[in-house]
Amino acid sequence: MTLLYEHHYEEVLAPLHEVDPDSLAEMNVIIYDSVRKDYAINVSWYEDCIRREWGVVKDIDRDKNKIKLVRVDGVWWVPIEKMLQVERV
Repeated sequence: MTLLYEHHYEEVLAPLHEVDPDSLAEMNVIIYDSVRKDYAINVSWYEDCIRREWGVVKDIDRDKNKIKLVRVDGVWWVPIEKMLQVERV
């Protein structure tokens, strides 16, 4: 059983594919809904390995092109251009 507070990392064995524009648009809608409606989402992004964390998006930094993912036990600034998947919890 996986507990929600565990951090999830995966090694990258193959080259990553670019996210298509339709998927990127859908991810942006989910992110904005998390900001407006204050609900948790799962975010996967590439950072030396594939990271996967869940939390609520509290801020979007347009200058640095990052989102602030917040949870009781941590805060992550996720680069938007490195996001692989965003889904509702």
